[in-house]
Amino acid sequence: MRATLFLPLTLLGCSGVALTQTDAPASAPNPAAFHKIIGDYLKELFKDIAAYESFEISDARWVHTVKGWSWLSCVRFQERGHVRTYAVFIQTDKVVDSRYAVTTDGCGEQTYAPFDDIPVTAKPSNGVELDPLH
Repeated sequence: MRATLFLPLTLLGCSGVALTQTDAPASAPNPAAFHKIIGDYLKELFKDIAAYESFEISDARWVHTVKGWSWLSCVRFQERGHVRTYAVFIQTDKVVDSRYAVTTDGCGEQTYAPFDDIPVTAKPSNGVELDPLH
């Protein structure tokens, strides 16, 4: 009986093994190429992208996910008056995962710059210009 009480504590100790960044690249990806990959991906993913406004992008960060080590960049934009944040994960010049950002992505703590790789010409349906997010 006592052994079963200590089993969860023993297993918790195993989960504290630190991950190493042995696969970390020597430097961050080329921003122009990285932005093009993300821009092309989002244009394909969001069919109504022309209706969105004020695209901004964060710098790439090296993170560990269930798919392994990846570069993560967050993209912020306005959709019908609502601020949205999207997380894009890249490995070897290819998007391997993406989603609307969740807290663990850390997108809320990032610094953003205008994302010009997504040229958007549409204006909001009410004709009012949106303020930039930055």
